[in-house]
Amino acid sequence: MQNPLSFKVSSALKNIIGSDLINDDFIAVFELVKNSYDAHATKVEIIFENIYSNRAKIIIKDNGKGMNYEDLINKWLFVAYSAKIEGTEEDNYDYRDKIKVKRAYAGAKGIGRFSCDRLGSNLYLETIKDEPNPKVEVLVTDWNKFEGDIKDEFVNIKVLQETIEESNYNVEHGTVLEITNLKSKWNREKFLELKDALSRLINPNTINENDSFKILLKVREEIDNDKEQFLKNKNQVNHPKSPIDPNLVQYKKIVNVEIQNLIFDTLGIKTTYIESKANNSEIITTLFEAGKMVYSITEENPFTDFKDLNFAIYFLNQSAKSIFSRRMGLQPVEYGHIFVYKNGLRIFPYGERGEDPLKMDNRKAQGHSRYLGTREVIGYISIEGINNNLRETSSRGDGLIKTQTYLDLENWFYETLKKLEKYTIEITDWGNSLSTEEFINFDNVFVKNKGQENEKINNINDNLRKLLNGLTNSKNVIRFEVSAEILSILNKKSENSINTVLSNLTEQIKTDSFNKDEVINTIKKAEKKIDELRKVKDEAEAEAFEKLIENEKLSKELNEEISKKLFDNSINNRDKKDLLTLQHQIVHTASNITFSLDELVKSINSNLSKDKLIEEVLNINLEVKKILSASRFVTNAGFSLESEKITEDIIQFSYDYIQNNYIPVNSFIHQKQPLKINFEKPNNLKKKIKFRPLEITVLLDNLFSNSKKAKAKTIDITWIKDKENFILRFKDDGDGVPEEIKSKIFDFGFTRTDGSGIGLSLTKQTLEKLDAKIDVNTNFEKGVEFLIKFPI
Repeated sequence: MQNPLSFKVSSALKNIIGSDLINDDFIAVFELVKNSYDAHATKVEIIFENIYSNRAKIIIKDNGKGMNYEDLINKWLFVAYSAKIEGTEEDNYDYRDKIKVKRAYAGAKGIGRFSCDRLGSNLYLETIKDEPNPKVEVLVTDWNKFEGDIKDEFVNIKVLQETIEESNYNVEHGTVLEITNLKSKWNREKFLELKDALSRLINPNTINENDSFKILLKVREEIDNDKEQFLKNKNQVNHPKSPIDPNLVQYKKIVNVEIQNLIFDTLGIKTTYIESKANNSEIITTLFEAGKMVYSITEENPFTDFKDLNFAIYFLNQSAKSIFSRRMGLQPVEYGHIFVYKNGLRIFPYGERGEDPLKMDNRKAQGHSRYLGTREVIGYISIEGINNNLRETSSRGDGLIKTQTYLDLENWFYETLKKLEKYTIEITDWGNSLSTEEFINFDNVFVKNKGQENEKINNINDNLRKLLNGLTNSKNVIRFEVSAEILSILNKKSENSINTVLSNLTEQIKTDSFNKDEVINTIKKAEKKIDELRKVKDEAEAEAFEKLIENEKLSKELNEEISKKLFDNSINNRDKKDLLTLQHQIVHTASNITFSLDELVKSINSNLSKDKLIEEVLNINLEVKKILSASRFVTNAGFSLESEKITEDIIQFSYDYIQNNYIPVNSFIHQKQPLKINFEKPNNLKKKIKFRPLEITVLLDNLFSNSKKAKAKTIDITWIKDKENFILRFKDDGDGVPEEIKSKIFDFGFTRTDGSGIGLSLTKQTLEKLDAKIDVNTNFEKGVEFLIKFPI
């Protein structure tokens, strides 16, 4: 016979969902402000009274819809119950009789009320419901009662309820939380930090124009200090070195204020920014420069449960940084970067200085001149509506739960960021090549790395054509719109270019009436015009093959020169080993270019113009010449591979690098012979160490290069942990390593292929500097396994 039993809940639950779960004073305040927002308040006051005495109290006072006795019993005192989730929160609340906008909810866990416990041990709650003939209901809670014997059951510890005649806070409707016996010390510096944090709590771009939500910070003991600061601000308006914006005179470093957040609208005037909006079927992405649209692209939404999402990313060029600092009174890096908001209210820790949950800086470390990091951008991701697949963790401060929809959100964030990066780097040269009107500097040509081996001439008009053509080539494009100003200029300058597709689309774009099928039809018409150039195809093909032969001669010359200069057994000092390492990487890069040449030859029969084919071959030819020149140059010059060290999770770094550089099907590693790469995401494993990103990426490149040379078809990578080490297991199914040479493969210069014999020696040396080591396992019928061990 089975007997029905019930769980018992210890009084210790209060700490688990209170002060232990919400372990930051600011987040505790935010949770209570979110509750006011969800209660449809138009104003919430955060009041500190007697704050520098033993009678200090914090008062959170709003004018929301309030609660009656039934609400207190059935909602507020019902732990982990959320009427917001159940859908009954708005029962008996008639919007037709009130000038209010129905809001989506910022919180729905049913535990935010326990934030009071984080701030202080005693709570006096007073609430009046917005209904006819309301009563003033009071709850008095002593949180210390829950901290006695943990065997006491939670439900048996009582709170006191009372109905009183009139409000002690003179409110008509709403809720007041009076928190006393405070657990933390507060001072002016902490109040200012709270003010700054509150300014980022609400996304002003998502607030309905018919809605209003004000946050007021009030600290009576700081009024006199505020008056002194006001005079300082007033005198600094016209300061010759560090003037402040006149609009900030009554706000900068002043505690008693209404919280403001104007920065996103302000930045939109003077910088490059991109917006992307996702609905059920489409994602619309628009790029702006100085408030003017550059282009807008509408694509099919490829994700499931991915809707009601807005992305906005602002590139901080020097002009934008200056405006930011003047307007906000602090440097952008102190403000934050990419914030995440749900229904207008912020989710932590996204955007917080020193936090990088989207791993932007890890990515930037892998390509400093190609990627934007947290120091170069500011912006937000806004989640609207219910969106249950994008919900906050219960332990506030840990961000969103990692659902598939969250992974899709990260994916699209990076797709949007890549569009901004391509424009920022290739069109405006990181904002350095803008016109006096802060718009695209048409007809401009700028030189990158002038006088250096990697010198590159960039023509803005040509780069614009390439950028727009690349965007329209996507198979998911539904609509595409380009600024009329840009189209006009490009039409005049690209008559003989394959990019005249844009010109043919001009009239359709202006009417904004075409769809995907029309775009494809117009492109086909453009292809027919290219047929006229078929008669020069043979000539183009011949010239392309001549360039290919020339490049192969260069590659051979490069290998011969390295062979003569680098495999001298007398070369054993560190500087020359560093030299060999650099040249090894040069050869690695030259090999990648050879792959590109092979692919180019295969594409000779495609419908490309003669000029376009020759241009591509010459570009590759130039890159190989630069590599050869660099190889010759460094032979006679001192250099160092030292680069800036970072302290990061080496496990996540390796995963991100391989995911971005080797997993994609268009990676060079898959050319000629595709590789199947399996890398299981290292869940719940973290190992923070100090390392140079270049050294780790070179280490991983060497392992992949060796597998490729060994004719591997599959590579399996995983991180594990034993009692002593975190271990990266890198296994392939290639030719393997014979037992008789197993002990020699890490020797400098040892090789049994046409390789340099540098890669594994370099790998071992790099790991030794990190107090790590590498072992080899050859106990397989086919292939080899390398074990890279980092001590715990």
